[in-house]
Amino acid sequence: MQINSGAVEGGRWQIIQSTPNPWGQIPLTAGGRSLPGRAREYMDRLLMQQRAEDPPSRRHHYVPQSYLRQWSFDGKRVWTLDTVTGISKPLGTSNVCVKENFYRVVGPDGSPHNRVELLFGVVDTELRRVQRLFNELEDPHILDFDGLVGLCVSIAVQRMRTLQQRRLHLQYDEWLLAQNPEQHQSIDNDAANPNRLAGIHTELLFKAMWEAADVLTTRQIEIWHDPQGRFMTCDAPVLVPFRHNVRPSLISSPYIVWPVSPYRVVALANDLSGQKALLRKATGSLVGTVRKGVEQGRERMIFATEEQCNRLPKDKPFRRRAQTRLRCSQRTPSGEIIPSPGCCVEWSQVFGSAPDVSLCNRGLHSYLVREFEC
Repeated sequence: MQINSGAVEGGRWQIIQSTPNPWGQIPLTAGGRSLPGRAREYMDRLLMQQRAEDPPSRRHHYVPQSYLRQWSFDGKRVWTLDTVTGISKPLGTSNVCVKENFYRVVGPDGSPHNRVELLFGVVDTELRRVQRLFNELEDPHILDFDGLVGLCVSIAVQRMRTLQQRRLHLQYDEWLLAQNPEQHQSIDNDAANPNRLAGIHTELLFKAMWEAADVLTTRQIEIWHDPQGRFMTCDAPVLVPFRHNVRPSLISSPYIVWPVSPYRVVALANDLSGQKALLRKATGSLVGTVRKGVEQGRERMIFATEEQCNRLPKDKPFRRRAQTRLRCSQRTPSGEIIPSPGCCVEWSQVFGSAPDVSLCNRGLHSYLVREFEC
């Protein structure tokens, strides 16, 4: 089986590259409709939680404690740099990347509940399994299709569940509200339903996770190993590194980077090798790539081991982070030309101090976009 890539020339597709497919089957889940055994069990466990009793916990983590413990020096605390205050100190994993009622939603009966936290309990268990698998992997040949799907679903869900993603959705929603304040209902600031934002966020996440995973399963797995344990991580640990201060899409980004421990990073690359995974000893350049990705990709917190805590950028000013970027285009996302004077607004992300909105002057848009604080 081959994985082909092509280009359109003269209105017809032409194959420009052919790479052996190491998985023995098409590396896609068809948006969750065609799942291997472990992924099907994972989906069943998620569905079972919808009928569980409402748990009492109100403190919800958007980065699992089990993930952060890889950087802990005592199993309970991790060295943390708060890029807003500039303070670096050990903090308990139970007290970072957590917000009150972050996943509290309203059920079909109109009553708020915390069962989404049970769904993320299943997510976190799978993420921990995948994290351990790739942190300890020595022979890529033992990987199977279940391992590929588990990795990509874990990365997709972790990327979408963070406080940063919610803030960026709020920025975009603010702009949508400015375009049509009479008809568009904001996803935030609803006094009658204070849990509406959490409900929309989590619903979008679980609807999109398999489609997002299918973008990732077609990439090449690379495992960067650093014997010196210099890899750091942050409160938005799935990194899509900025290029010229603009964050590329999941499809076009050269790498999607996920640190799994101070010694290992899983990087999903666009260049296919025909192997299940490539083990690479991390050069100083790769360590620097991850460090820059963490510094630019974080929302607020950066985490390091006790051995690396002196390398935390405590004296560096952090005035920029991921922000919404809006641009006009004369083409739709599928490439269709939009007749003038219409346009299509492209939503992406930029590394900046405030949202970056630069739209056409045809009188079609209002420009209100405000910065949201944590």
